[in-house]
Amino acid sequence: MRRRCIWISSVMAAALAAAPLWAQRGLGVGNATGSVNGAARGGVNGTISQPPAQANNPKGPSGRGLGQSVDGTLNVTQNAELSSRLQPLLPNGTSVANAAAGFEDQGEFISAVHVAHNLNIPFDQLKTQMTGKNSVPLGKAIKNLRPDLDGKEVKNNVTLAERQTERDTQQVQSSGKQDRFAARIASDTKLAARLTALLPPGMTLGSAAAGFKNEGQFIAALHVAKNLNVPFIELKDRMTAGQSLGAAIHALKPDLDAKEVESSTATADEQSKDDRIEASASASASADVKSK
Repeated sequence: MRRRCIWISSVMAAALAAAPLWAQRGLGVGNATGSVNGAARGGVNGTISQPPAQANNPKGPSGRGLGQSVDGTLNVTQNAELSSRLQPLLPNGTSVANAAAGFEDQGEFISAVHVAHNLNIPFDQLKTQMTGKNSVPLGKAIKNLRPDLDGKEVKNNVTLAERQTERDTQQVQSSGKQDRFAARIASDTKLAARLTALLPPGMTLGSAAAGFKNEGQFIAALHVAKNLNVPFIELKDRMTAGQSLGAAIHALKPDLDAKEVESSTATADEQSKDDRIEASASASASADVKSK
């Protein structure tokens, strides 16, 4: 009886000791990689917020992240809208289906596409690192291909890509539903008239505003794009995934030092504030005229 008690105690102790090792499976160098579904999410102000609710990140039949379809291919290859979002980020001549081949998890694939685009890493090289027998997690793959980045920069880029992945899948799931923020901006005729002049050629105010949650940030992004000659679509891609305006400027204009980035952000914030104040004053003046 005594031997049996000792044996049971030994088994329980071994199980408890192994638990942390099980929890660490899938992590890369330090905390840089994480998983697509469980990683920390970068907030708009550059802080880290809590991971999304599981209901917003459905699992496929395989139970791996966003999963595979029943025929073994990633669901992204069968989703026309999601594929259309990713296609412009891939190298010319590379289809989404070919790019996804070899990846076992849809979330990892989408994050890899965004990382390659964000960091200007050849996608095929990143894919080679992340697939096959000697595959490594996303953070480790970034470190291997961009040894100039320190651990914090690697972690931030993984977090950004995971947030971009989450945003893409959520927006596809809500496709067809009205974007309330974009509709509100467009309904403010005085403000809309001021902002239309800042839009890139061929882009509507509704499509530009879609995905933003904050009026000030959206308008500031429009001004930064014009002031610094930065593609608005690139700013939007980062900011709607939670990256701050300053961090997005730094990533897209690395030649600017910290003081110049801060100055550019402050200028755009003031311009955004002026636009809203003047649009409100104009609307009030118009209302007064109509009431007389």
